[in-house]
Amino acid sequence: MNWLSRASNGLFESSAHDDRRLLVRLALACAVPILLAYGLAGIVYGHLAMLTPAGFLDMPGASAWLAAMAGFALTLTTGHWLMAKPVPPMPPGPRFTLTTHTIWRAPGQPLRQVQLRTALPPEPSRRMRTPSLQGILLLIAVVAALSALVCAAMQSMGMSAFTRPRIALAPRSEWLLWPLPYVWRWLLPLSRDYIVTALTLIGGGLIVISAFLEALKVRGAWVLVGIVVPILVAFASLGSAAYDFAVARGLGTLHDADVVQALAVDPGRHNAYTFISLWTAIACLTTVPILFGLLAKSMDGRSRSL
Repeated sequence: MNWLSRASNGLFESSAHDDRRLLVRLALACAVPILLAYGLAGIVYGHLAMLTPAGFLDMPGASAWLAAMAGFALTLTTGHWLMAKPVPPMPPGPRFTLTTHTIWRAPGQPLRQVQLRTALPPEPSRRMRTPSLQGILLLIAVVAALSALVCAAMQSMGMSAFTRPRIALAPRSEWLLWPLPYVWRWLLPLSRDYIVTALTLIGGGLIVISAFLEALKVRGAWVLVGIVVPILVAFASLGSAAYDFAVARGLGTLHDADVVQALAVDPGRHNAYTFISLWTAIACLTTVPILFGLLAKSMDGRSRSL
């Protein structure tokens, strides 16, 4: 029955590999609308922010359009990878040819025939022979992102030429902020100080507990952090987006003169940061089912190995 156990193990390993590939494709498919919306926000509002190790970096004017170009290039890269057909595997073993040669005793008197095996040079990879469109798009994204960072650095040094002209197609438009015009009433309570403080304390407490469990060599100590913390960040970001959207437009009972002035003086910048808060929440909520899927597959694989 060894052949049966080997076949069943191979089936489970193949299924697990297919499931992981499916989860990766699902994650990339969720990233496509996020990257596309990010690029659209740059050209619609003429203002963007890029996440760096030091936090969100303000990018107005030309740097916003360059960051938008990077977002579009990453969208095309991800979409091309999702639609590309998998490359078939290379045939195993070395490549060679067999030739038959006749040994003659004398003219007209064959003695015997022998076969000679001649090794052939390795066949070039199919991936190398096809044009690497993904590589070109990824290079464009990297160059555009680095150029946006350089422009932002020039602006921080007082070179205002990179902020002129600040081209914004529709700085006051709200369609990229959907569904905030309809759900801000239910999301606004998430912006209250005590709720934000509670979310911060819960997240910090989970990180401390997970670090303690890791010190005790507990397996999967950071699983809860990976699932719960994105939800907490999403709640806080939704509250911030709802607050910036509603208060700046005089909706509800809250009043903040600074927020109202920010929308009146530079609507593109204010709406861009509202967009960043909203889509940060969307991105965080998108990761939760993917992390659940990875956790379920990991637990399923461990149960089969026992």
